[in-house]
Amino acid sequence: NVHVKETVCLIVELYGGAAQASEISSSHLNLLTQFMTASISHLSGLMTQYAHDLTICTGLLKIFCIYAEQFIALLNREQSLTLFQASADLLKAYSSQHCTSRVIVIPTSKTYEEEKDYTDVLCAIQLLTHLGTKDFIDVCSNGNNALDTVEITNVIFFGLQQILPLMTQGLLQYPTLSTQFFSLVGFMMDTYPERVCVIPFELFRSLLDSLLFGMSHVDTFVAKSSLNGLAGLVREHLKSNALSGHLAQDADLIDKCCTQLLSDVIFQTIVWDRLEPAGMALLPLAAVDVNKFSMLVQKIVSQQQSQQQLQPEQVSRLEMAFSRLMRPEVLSKVSSSGYEGRMNRIRFKKDFDEFIKDIHSFLVIR
Repeated sequence: NVHVKETVCLIVELYGGAAQASEISSSHLNLLTQFMTASISHLSGLMTQYAHDLTICTGLLKIFCIYAEQFIALLNREQSLTLFQASADLLKAYSSQHCTSRVIVIPTSKTYEEEKDYTDVLCAIQLLTHLGTKDFIDVCSNGNNALDTVEITNVIFFGLQQILPLMTQGLLQYPTLSTQFFSLVGFMMDTYPERVCVIPFELFRSLLDSLLFGMSHVDTFVAKSSLNGLAGLVREHLKSNALSGHLAQDADLIDKCCTQLLSDVIFQTIVWDRLEPAGMALLPLAAVDVNKFSMLVQKIVSQQQSQQQLQPEQVSRLEMAFSRLMRPEVLSKVSSSGYEGRMNRIRFKKDFDEFIKDIHSFLVIR
């Protein structure tokens, strides 16, 4: 019914205006948050009925995104829980429609004009980012109404699980979308690695694949976010063996990360604009199993030698460079904290810089 649709669009616009009214006087802010809290669950319910309509769908996502950004610091525990639950329901309804039927158009020009057609996806990512700030706001306020970190991260990872099927390599070619997505994923991996390690394996593998794709991305911010996320994840595993459950399902996860990091980043010229995060990702990966990492390096060197890309003297030089970089006394202190851990990272950073300068003087694997 056209009239019903017009009415729903008008309602969405009105609530969108209310969500942007954060600059009104403090005496009215409480009334506004009460009004929005009473309505937010009903608004997420509209997504179930109108997810197929991109105009209404995008409008609903914008309401939640703006409201979370403007008011998340003002909400008490009950209001926050209502927003988080409504957001989870909203994204679930959105995902059920768009992750199965959406056709992604690959950019056809450098202006990325098609990106505006994916405003809804961008709003979904930004909503999760704004919800994630609640954890830091509550830590700083230290109030009795604060949400538990687990309550917050559960919703963020649930939301990521809903939108992840949309984040194809075609969609990640759009600069704004890829920057927002990898900023969120890299941040969650680096800041909450212990939570990442207990999420369902399929979700974990999808997020990990996103990081492996992102670390060789042409955008430096995307690459650094991905590398930082990977490093945080592996450091957590070194401290608490947190990835043991996921490794039981795929024992080659660490090898896959090492191989792609070496072949797609470290041995390529792109390494120069992401030098430090690449080194900080390689350090814990190598420390997980030094012997296995050495075997992996030998395998990569042998592959290149068999393809006649390396001369015998280059093979010897590359092996020596890795030997100097992977010092046992450095690898044994990767999970150390405080002064010792900081000095260890500084030492490895210096060694890694020398390693890159050395191998790139004669070697780039294509």
